[in-house]
Order: sequence, then structure tokens, then C-alpha cells
Amino acid sequence: MSAIIKVYDIGESGVEALKHIEKLLSEIKFQTSGNRTPLTVSGKRPHSMPIGMKKMLNGTYDVPTFDKWYPHIYPVIRDFVNNYAPEFDFNCGYVNKNVHMKPHRDKANTDSSLIFALGSYTGGKLFVEGEPIDIRYKLIEFDGKRQTHWTEEFEGDRYSVVIFKI
Repeated sequence: MSAIIKVYDIGESGVEALKHIEKLLSEIKFQTSGNRTPLTVSGKRPHSMPIGMKKMLNGTYDVPTFDKWYPHIYPVIRDFVNNYAPEFDFNCGYVNKNVHMKPHRDKANTDSSLIFALGSYTGGKLFVEGEPIDIRYKLIEFDGKRQTHWTEEFEGDRYSVVIFKI
């Protein structure tokens, strides 16, 4: 199985839309998330915030706190995905700031994921089943549920957004 399911053609207008999202993300204060700590290389609580919909411990669904604090972020990300990957079905995701992930597979996803990265950094490629993929200012679909993936070491400020369906 190829590491990449699809590379979406976003053109110059898509790159400009991603730069707008980058600007919005650079203006907010990221909180840390304890539930993703085991996935990080550092073992520290990552700056990783759920967006869209969140499955609670009791099995119900709710709007994540991040969306309540920053209600303008998810709609911009949602509209970007709907414009450039209209057939991709999703209801949630994560916004990450400077998160270096260990090899893992996604447990909650029902199907594939979309990912893109933003920022001024070096390194930071997504590895899927050992294959490096440059995701900066690109919209990539891959199977995070079935394929082991991780983040290459990086320097600088790196934002990544992962979108999927639970």
C-alpha cells in the first residue's frame, strides 16, 4: 500500500489560504494536552488541541474546549478542507504546535486522515510506513488508522493540522 492515498491540488489560492490559517494559529495561545503525551518523543504534554468534535470519556460527543476559546479557527479549517477536498468526510481533528510524534497508528479514526503543515521550520516531514512526505503547505490524505506514521525531528515553529472522522 502506498503511503499517500491522495495529494490534493490546492494551487496558489490554497497555499494563500493555508498562510491565512498559519497567521491565525500564530496569534493564539496553545494549551497542553495530557491525553496525547504517550505519543510524543519528548514524553511531555504536547501543544495539541482537538477541533470539531470530541468523544468524551463517557462515550458522548461535545465541542472541544479549543473551539469554545477560539470559535473562528475550526470554521476556517473546515472551509479550507471543503474547498480543496470536497469529497473528504470528516468531523474532527487536531491542531498541533511544535509536536514531535513517535511512530503510532490512530485508534479513533474511522477511515483515512488529511494533514497539512505550516510554519517556518526545517525537517518535520511526516513519515508513513517509513516513507518521508513533505506536508508543508500541502494537503495530503493518508491512512493513519492502518499505517504507522510519525514526525521527523524539526527546528523552528511547526503547526500541523490533522482532519479525520470519528
